[in-house]
Amino acid sequence: MCWGTQHGWKDAVKLAKDPDPAVRRDFRIKVDDAWRAAFVGKRNANQRPSQRISYPKKIAGIDSAIADLVEWLAQDLAAAGTVPAGTSPAIDGEPPRHSEETRQHRTSPDDPADDAAPSGGSSIDGTSDTRTAPDTTHPQAVLSNEGPVVTRVEELGDVLAEHVLKDIERAVAGPVSKEVKVALADHFWCDLFAQLAHVLDEGVKLFDKVPDKVTDLIIKSRRASERLPLEDLIIKTAVKSVWKFVQGLSLFGWVIQVRKFLPVVRVLAVFICKAPERHKAVVEYCLDPLREQLTSETKERLAKVLREWLPEITAEVARRKKDLPPG
Repeated sequence: MCWGTQHGWKDAVKLAKDPDPAVRRDFRIKVDDAWRAAFVGKRNANQRPSQRISYPKKIAGIDSAIADLVEWLAQDLAAAGTVPAGTSPAIDGEPPRHSEETRQHRTSPDDPADDAAPSGGSSIDGTSDTRTAPDTTHPQAVLSNEGPVVTRVEELGDVLAEHVLKDIERAVAGPVSKEVKVALADHFWCDLFAQLAHVLDEGVKLFDKVPDKVTDLIIKSRRASERLPLEDLIIKTAVKSVWKFVQGLSLFGWVIQVRKFLPVVRVLAVFICKAPERHKAVVEYCLDPLREQLTSETKERLAKVLREWLPEITAEVARRKKDLPPG
């Protein structure tokens, strides 16, 4: 089973865990080349680069951030002294791979609907689904919040295929339709993690209300962005299933644990998203807060192509330029 749960993040994690830094250097070179090519393209040396912010430019900016995050995870892993022996090598420095459908999505013509920000709305079909999501209690459903970040990203990502998809199958009481599988691959998992990060970052006053709030935000976001429809029951089940693992962190002091957990869920949201440049919640709620892990050059690139979605990074770049001496 996949249903969008394996998009990109597996290869990004593999790249970060590779003990050979050369593969990440190769990845960085390809990302930098793609950035230059996005602005210069096929123009000759006498033509000025186009200033239009096209999707290839946005993609190149996002991939620059992914390269930074992969390098940060690798350094964090090395600092912990836990680089696993026999780790499968990354694929010759290639960027995290996606399916053919994903590549078409990232290179298709500009689609205004993809830029829609989450706003008010009701359930996908305009009616309220009052069915109750099934019990998703799992034995020993507690994520680790210690150790290298990349290990915890991998652990959280594995929860999807190993537990959450099975809970969805039980919820629908029968084979999951192809339409549902395709809809789940349409920015559902990245939105789940982005909205979860957003809710947790805002501060949790009513701990038990987190799943309901995240579910509501996902429903509104999918409606506003015109994503493929999903029944409320499926959304509720997936959120509740993930939450069963997350809430176990509260056993160790919730406020402190949330601060340690947020980078994990944010990195996974960025990695699992098939096209972050088309997903405002992922960029705003996950990539912008990860700015301390990005290089100055990457921040400048992002501020150039996605400034409206990156208020903190854009402000930081503007301050730095203002402080530069004239000339």
